[in-house]
Amino acid sequence: MIGIIFRVLFFLLVAANVSQAGETQSQPRGWTTTEKDGVRWFVTPEGNPFYSKGVNIVNGGKESALSLRKQEYCWNNFFPSADDWRRAAGSQLAFWGFNTRGGWSDPSPVLGLPLTVDLELGRNSQFHWFDPFDPSMEKQTLEQARELTAPFRNAPNLIGYFSDNEVGWWNSPLFRWYLKAGWDNHTKQVLWQLLYDHYKGNWESFLADWVPANGIRNFEDLKKQGAALQLRPGGDGIHVVDRFTYLIAGRYYQLMHDAIRKAHPDALVLGDRLPLYYHQDALLAMGDNVDVISTNYNVDTVDGWVAPYFFDGMRRLNDKPVLVTEFFFAAQENRSGNRNETARNKYPKPGHLMTVTTQAERAWGAGNALVNFARFPNVVGAHWFQYCDEPLGGRQDGEDYNMGLIDTANRPYEEVTEAFMKLNPVLDAIHRSAGGEDRSTALKTPVQAASGSGPDSLRRVGIPRATSPIDVTDQSLVDWDKKNTRLTGFQTQKPYVPFGDVHVTWTPQGLYVASLANTFVEPEFLAHTGDFPRSESFRMVLNLEVHGRTYSFTVYLIPKSDPDLPDGFAVWPELFRSVDGKPAERLPVEGRVQRLNKALPHMTVEAFFPADSFGMKELQPGMELGMNVTLVSYYREFIMTWTGEPTLENLDNPASMRPVTLKDGTSLRFAR
Repeated sequence: MIGIIFRVLFFLLVAANVSQAGETQSQPRGWTTTEKDGVRWFVTPEGNPFYSKGVNIVNGGKESALSLRKQEYCWNNFFPSADDWRRAAGSQLAFWGFNTRGGWSDPSPVLGLPLTVDLELGRNSQFHWFDPFDPSMEKQTLEQARELTAPFRNAPNLIGYFSDNEVGWWNSPLFRWYLKAGWDNHTKQVLWQLLYDHYKGNWESFLADWVPANGIRNFEDLKKQGAALQLRPGGDGIHVVDRFTYLIAGRYYQLMHDAIRKAHPDALVLGDRLPLYYHQDALLAMGDNVDVISTNYNVDTVDGWVAPYFFDGMRRLNDKPVLVTEFFFAAQENRSGNRNETARNKYPKPGHLMTVTTQAERAWGAGNALVNFARFPNVVGAHWFQYCDEPLGGRQDGEDYNMGLIDTANRPYEEVTEAFMKLNPVLDAIHRSAGGEDRSTALKTPVQAASGSGPDSLRRVGIPRATSPIDVTDQSLVDWDKKNTRLTGFQTQKPYVPFGDVHVTWTPQGLYVASLANTFVEPEFLAHTGDFPRSESFRMVLNLEVHGRTYSFTVYLIPKSDPDLPDGFAVWPELFRSVDGKPAERLPVEGRVQRLNKALPHMTVEAFFPADSFGMKELQPGMELGMNVTLVSYYREFIMTWTGEPTLENLDNPASMRPVTLKDGTSLRFAR
């Protein structure tokens, strides 16, 4: 009873404070960011470090046929006025430990919490899919920025603006779209000039990388409206595509930055809420045109694991603070009737966003993710998506998920909200210690000596034994000790960084390897007949040296046409083995390889290599092997390797093996 009374009193106290904050119209202005002891923070106008704990779509909804049946949330079902709802919602969120209103939230000061606003500036100024390099775009963007920021320029405690949400720097769609435009399109002219200059006007050199559509016989023909190209297998055209991505992204970030700065100089520029993915050239092109990089994030596994390569890569590509602007868990067990699918067309995507079975699992995963985000030194906050469940039957765009802190009948999901209430107050302390951790984040290259070249690459590394049985048929990596099995120190072609994480462990029965990566592919962008070529597929290569013999295992992830799927294709694994450089033989994948069924660009694969497949009866502690692991993305766009040079030529090089020892301990480390 005392605990209940304390909670009620605390709730009323917070409510009073929120109400007072909402009624104050002259709060200090000017949010900034800082770095202290290797850790990034927001800084409030009063000069205090601030780790943003936010919630998206904190608004009262609108009356509808569904809301009248309490199948869609609307404030007037539960409160006498909108301001009564605002005071209650603001105090409720503060009681749960939140301190920020995320995207698409009610901007009223009555809610009290600091505010972030999505302008949709690029979309409103018609930057995307129109003509970004049109000379009038600068004026058009500035006019839109002034109009869109006008309602918020005097908003108390405005942190800053997102320029857009989930624009997505999808390289091949951008390339194809502008190539087919007419010659009056300025962006088409930029692309044409890029192609001409890259190949120095030599059509034969161009044809080594490209297969033109019928009627395209020279560079002049590429000026035609409707011009189309496909990548030639074995060519390097994808790198020209990436260069175009760099140019168009750079134009976007500069225009958005300049327009927001002129329209509202006191507000932070918070980026464009990258869509659960980033293209490396876009981050390189971003430069100093944002104060904060914002990214939405679909947590990697149901236990709340957050793959370190993602945020480490951001830091190495562009050393700005990072705000996680969406993360979420949904459960099949929910009170709003959510189906947890996106039914945008006749091929719904069930569960492609993080979905678990029960509310208890949802709370467990969300809580772990909260802590994992806070442990990255460059992350300055994480925003939960969203305040309320999506309506029965889904949003207008077909998304229908149990993502709410409350259901559509205004009832909190107590397991979830109690997890936030418990953890939100300690996230600042966890984040403050992130700069001194040796943790897996690799934000300070934790295993410095695991670089791919130099004398340290010859030091022996201890591979930890699995702490629990691993099942490569369960569509999960929950059974992995992911913190302690992660390899670090992968090398890539400069200026790029690793595009995934690799985990290795062992049992007496054999070796286990898993990778979590991001990659993007449009299979029709490649000119081919029959099956998609393995040479252009995503692959994971494990090389071993055992008692003087070399074994090379390659897992290919092959796109295969399937019109019954939303993307029009599925991705299937294939496994091959080569011994001592002899021709590779195909091996069965059943029980040995699985690709987790997450929508692209997420690529998670898990493999088991039995001891007898590399000449051993059984693995034992203390055994010494040579090992290398390499990932190659689609079209050979990016290559990352644990040791040696990140080139295709180095894939089967026995000299590029790192000495490893199978250890009984539970962390991957240098053997002594």
